[in-house]
Amino acid sequence: MAGAAHLLTLPGGPRFGVRPIAADDKPGLLDFFKGMSAESRRRRFLSPKPKLSTSDLRFLTEVDQRDHVAIVAVDPAGKIVAVGRYSAWAGAPGRAEIAFAVVDALHGLGLGRALGQQLVGHARAAGVHTLTGSTLNENRPARALLASLGFRPLRSSHGVVEYELEL
Repeated sequence: MAGAAHLLTLPGGPRFGVRPIAADDKPGLLDFFKGMSAESRRRRFLSPKPKLSTSDLRFLTEVDQRDHVAIVAVDPAGKIVAVGRYSAWAGAPGRAEIAFAVVDALHGLGLGRALGQQLVGHARAAGVHTLTGSTLNENRPARALLASLGFRPLRSSHGVVEYELEL
């Protein structure tokens, strides 16, 4: 998913640049993370996540864009407002886990869905045959997002629902 940013226009007119994440996005990703509520962080990471460690930042920004693909949506000022990614399962060729996060102020506008559509298309073109996703059972917006992308629920355990999409 290399290349320059492209413009994404959501229904109703909001516009965002979408581009691959880069290693030098660490400060921007920290700002993005600080702009998420504690509840949004818990929903994204499936448990409380008060801060990002140095190793978290490295994992989230230093991606190879092959086995670990990540894109960001940026506002007109260049501030990261959403992140979507998929990462290959270790020891399971052709399977990858997908995840999203959108800054609280932009929830419900379709930004996560737009990033998800791009990631699903990229995964398909890259030869991924199965995408998986997990979310808290209580997280109705994330469950609706995964369903809108074609994911089907597989199982639920300890309050976490696992989803799968055959490509």
